[in-house]
Amino acid sequence: MAFITNSFFLDSTMTMPFRYTLICLVTLQVTGCGGSSSSSSSSAPRTINSAPSSAEFYDADGVLVSRMQFEYPDELTIDVELHSVGEDMIWDTEDDTSLPYLECLYMLAPTPLLRYPDQYFRGMNVSPMGALGLAFLGIANNELIKCPVRSGRRLQQESGYAGDLFMSGQVDSYSYLVNAELEHFGGTATETINYQIVGVDTTVADVLEQAEFEVFGVDLDAVDEPEQPIIGDHTQITTVLYDAEQRPLSIDLVADSPWTALLDEYCMEVDTIVIHFKLLRDCSSVRETRSYRYFGNSVEEDIQRYNGSTPADISTSTATRLSDRVIVYSGTADDGPTSVVAYQSYPFNQLEQVTAMASEVYGDDGIWGTEDDFQISFSTYLYDGNGKLYETRLGTQRNVYDYYPDGKLKQVDVFGGQSVVPFQRTLVSYRGGSPAQITVLRRVEGPDDDDVLRKHIVLEFAPSDESWLPLFAPVAPFPGMPPSVDDVMRFQPIR
Repeated sequence: MAFITNSFFLDSTMTMPFRYTLICLVTLQVTGCGGSSSSSSSSAPRTINSAPSSAEFYDADGVLVSRMQFEYPDELTIDVELHSVGEDMIWDTEDDTSLPYLECLYMLAPTPLLRYPDQYFRGMNVSPMGALGLAFLGIANNELIKCPVRSGRRLQQESGYAGDLFMSGQVDSYSYLVNAELEHFGGTATETINYQIVGVDTTVADVLEQAEFEVFGVDLDAVDEPEQPIIGDHTQITTVLYDAEQRPLSIDLVADSPWTALLDEYCMEVDTIVIHFKLLRDCSSVRETRSYRYFGNSVEEDIQRYNGSTPADISTSTATRLSDRVIVYSGTADDGPTSVVAYQSYPFNQLEQVTAMASEVYGDDGIWGTEDDFQISFSTYLYDGNGKLYETRLGTQRNVYDYYPDGKLKQVDVFGGQSVVPFQRTLVSYRGGSPAQITVLRRVEGPDDDDVLRKHIVLEFAPSDESWLPLFAPVAPFPGMPPSVDDVMRFQPIR
């Protein structure tokens, strides 16, 4: 058995790339988020006529270090310019920098891209060292793509830069280019996304040095340490087969890159721990195939895993909707949840809002339905009498939501540890019913050893003729929201 110790800590600002994750802001205004499309919240608006116009980013001392300007020259283009203060920390001097941070080019099309995860990055996130390397590069949610989904348009090309928005001088920025194609033939959709990445020189050795880890019980020298950068050019091909109701029957995720040959060489012979630490990725990062079967209120999913390009094991899981909860368990629908030691449970209320994510486990007697059975709640979601989400709890972290009298989201406080000052506070103001400004404050230690809140991000929005499906923003200013019942039953990997 291998034992691993490490001493690294990921600052949350390292994992804040450009993100379009204000979807639940729309729902929070009306239903408190978490309701499924089949619930009474189905009449809630799912679009906002507001788009970002500018953004400001502040360091831990509350000093403005970078700002963005958003332009929409035509209905198929988004341009974002990033300006950063230089090392002298004085704006409008020679060492300031400007970059074309993002360009999104769309085509008119009835359907957007498939938006399934990039297997290349997904396989890295499975590895502790790979996840750390992606955090260094500002890549989260298994993707590099930042451009938003837009109604009636499909992303064709994205280009831009990635780097730390909260540091001066654009340290360690790199550029990328993404070209995407999607073809539909009857019940089959094939999406091809080509990534070109320029300027990444971070190697496996760099990540391991930062991690300061130690591994006991395995031979790390069994894998030669590659000298190539930890990410580079690759192609993601996603093929989906649909049934007559447009439900996926299978989802095949394939990532082709120079790392494939290395994984093919080592995955069948070397301990998985060694692969994770010397190649920064899991053997499944080359390919994964998911198959689905639908039975009334149940969905069965088979996951075919691969060791590099070689088929490995197949696992089966089932999601079943009951009258008051969705349960997810290993095995087929006929096996039932009590055929295993534990299963996941997602109870929901009368408005079909998920109220918890828990694990049901039988006790020492190994028998279901006896007194020593117990439940472990990983997350809980609390709603008021009108169905508004007012608090979420995840371990020692609490997220508290406050609303304006008209029901729109006003404030989100994130508490952790013993401090009475929230770790993060997000404030929202509106214009004509749509967001006008979002301000994110972060907790820092004040001059008298007291915790204080300092400005971290300010997002400005302008009225838009377009109805944006997911309102996008440079960062994710809101903490994670509860899933809907439909999300849990959909049972698919989604970005």
